[in-house]
Amino acid sequence: MRIAFATLRFPSHLNSMTSLARKVREHGHEVFFVGVPDSESFVRAAGIEFYSVAEREFPVGSWLERDAQLAKLSGAAGLRFTIQGLCSVFDAIVRDCPDVFRRARAQAAVLDQLATGYTAVAKQMGLPIIHVAIALAGNPWDCAPPAAFGWPYRAGWISRLRNRTGHAILRYLVRTYTARVADYYRQHGVAFDFGGLAFGCSKLAQIAQTPAAFEFPNPELPPWFHHTGPFDDGGGRAEVQFPWERLTGEPLIYASMGTLQNGFEHVFRTIAEACSGLGCQLVLSIGTKLTMHDIGPLPGNCIAVNYAPQRELLRRATLCITHAGLTTALESLAAGVPMLAIPVTNDQPGVAARIAYTRTGTVVPIRRLNALRLRRAIRQVLEDGKYRENARRMQAEIQAANGLERAAHIIDQCLDVRSQLHSDAASHLPMTDSAKREQVDQRPELIGSPHIGKTQVLQ
Repeated sequence: MRIAFATLRFPSHLNSMTSLARKVREHGHEVFFVGVPDSESFVRAAGIEFYSVAEREFPVGSWLERDAQLAKLSGAAGLRFTIQGLCSVFDAIVRDCPDVFRRARAQAAVLDQLATGYTAVAKQMGLPIIHVAIALAGNPWDCAPPAAFGWPYRAGWISRLRNRTGHAILRYLVRTYTARVADYYRQHGVAFDFGGLAFGCSKLAQIAQTPAAFEFPNPELPPWFHHTGPFDDGGGRAEVQFPWERLTGEPLIYASMGTLQNGFEHVFRTIAEACSGLGCQLVLSIGTKLTMHDIGPLPGNCIAVNYAPQRELLRRATLCITHAGLTTALESLAAGVPMLAIPVTNDQPGVAARIAYTRTGTVVPIRRLNALRLRRAIRQVLEDGKYRENARRMQAEIQAANGLERAAHIIDQCLDVRSQLHSDAASHLPMTDSAKREQVDQRPELIGSPHIGKTQVLQ
């Protein structure tokens, strides 16, 4: 089967989605990527065929300019900017993508749940859709607080009411975007269901790379939702030069604010100040939005670089200081390394809340960040062995889950069942219950397939 993949133009999303596409290709499918021009070099470097959309509105370099603006924003301002970006690209995607899907001979689509424009087009064209949650799943479940708010998990009706209120606030924040998406669906006669930031989520399969052990308890999960594990095949990333000879052998603290929220000079200075005098060596990955001139002299035993070989350094680290991006958090847990989270915006507060809930680390909100508070938190994680013990327990869960292979297997089964349903109908064979439901609802992405449930798929 020839499968279209699409995600947002963020490095972490592209890393995870290209890893999944390669794994699906290993299973015998043809795969290709659709995206804005700034995604092309990354996808082609990962060895995957690429088709571009929105070339007029977003020529090469334009998305990088947006990243530079987002790097300076936090909290609600960062969330609003992200939503505005989704709005601005939606119209161009729905204009260009139908022709691309036809030229590329797409037979199915595996889409980031936040890649709403591609979902709208795939639904309009009647393609089977499987959604992937590269970030935290955006479904508005009452039992889980919205990820953007970072509220801790609590059981009970009061917390459920709080969460429901939070989801209502989120719906208000994205109302302009929702209206734009809903108008497109109405114009093309496609049913539209709002699901928080997870617009029109597939009921064929929704796959999250977040391990179940790292999530809040959720009795509301539908049978087509699957927690797997990180989508990381160890490839697809450019080699990063690093001065390994400068490592002293002291306990290593690795710190990164990711590739997007790394425009705050004071955060890097505060991290370096907090780590000095602890008998550790700090590796500070600052990205390309700032220079060392912007940050100024750093105290202590610190190696500061624009980019670092993150996975390799985490294997040596005793602590990871992170913005709580999901990819970095999962890579840290895959290495058995506890974290200190400094969430900035978007779903990072929600990831930080899960770090605190699983006691795989602790959290210092960016609005409360200072060197004294951060040093106390660092000491807490380094000196309390429970954090490392929990991180290593999570590491074992991730290794046992084999998330990338499981995700590809779920995709295989879902698309095989879809093909079999069409074959049964075409040959007038007796139909399964799912096929009968399909006859009532001709939208293939809205079928909940009970025979693709967790027991069978996740064996």
